Amino acid sequence: MAIDSTTFPQDILFFIKNDLLGNITDPLSTGRQANSAFVMTSYPQRPVQYPIITIKLMNQKAERAGMQTTAMDVIINLEIRIWGRNQKEKDTLANNIYKRLRDIQFTSGGSALNNLHDFQLLSAVEIDEAGDNMPKSRVLQVQYSFFNI
Repeated sequence: MAIDSTTFPQDILFFIKNDLLGNITDPLSTGRQANSAFVMTSYPQRPVQYPIITIKLMNQKAERAGMQTTAMDVIINLEIRIWGRNQKEKDTLANNIYKRLRDIQFTSGGSALNNLHDFQLLSAVEIDEAGDNMPKSRVLQVQYSFFNI
């Protein structure tokens, strides 16, 4: 899937979503309910079956790509939030997602070939709900550069 400069915000979300769906193992792969998704681009309004991964575009910043040009270089910040049933599941999924995004930068069909460059993990923040049976979550803030829009 090529990321197009006219539709890049949604293309980036779907590129990351589809890559994670194809390369991160769903702990509930055999038992997930039909109306529940493992990776999605927003937190669902319907009941969920944990674990889930949500991806959101948090911010984008554009700077001129050079003198006397209308082309812009865009920095995109994404929030990838992992919601697990327990600490170990959350930690494993977060680590697998980080490694996957780090490792696909220069592979065939990877992020660089789709105009996403300079992957960075900006932070990994724990946001756990109080209580033993509450979902555990980690928010990964990642950044990409998209050149010459």
